[in-house]
Amino acid sequence: MDSHDIAQGQDYKSVLQSIKQPALIVAIDSDILYPPIEQQEVADLIPNAQLGWLKSIYGHDAFFIDTEALSKLLINFRPAFTLLLIIQLALGYQF
Repeated sequence: MDSHDIAQGQDYKSVLQSIKQPALIVAIDSDILYPPIEQQEVADLIPNAQLGWLKSIYGHDAFFIDTEALSKLLINFRPAFTLLLIIQLALGYQF
């Protein structure tokens, strides 16, 4: 995990702010590996991000175990993603 650097030596905030695609950031309320406050920061920095909360007793492994709750977050995100993508394409965004 620590070896994956999306910024590759750049300021990570500017890299996240440059992401144009809609993104669903999922925070797990009991995750101590990736604390929710960090997920909130990522969602705040990505312009078209939406923060979804997965409430679980399973910590970081919740996305393996609470698949039904995770699926609901993804299903609810998809229409917003599709609409935003259509708008961006109509405005001439290039990805």
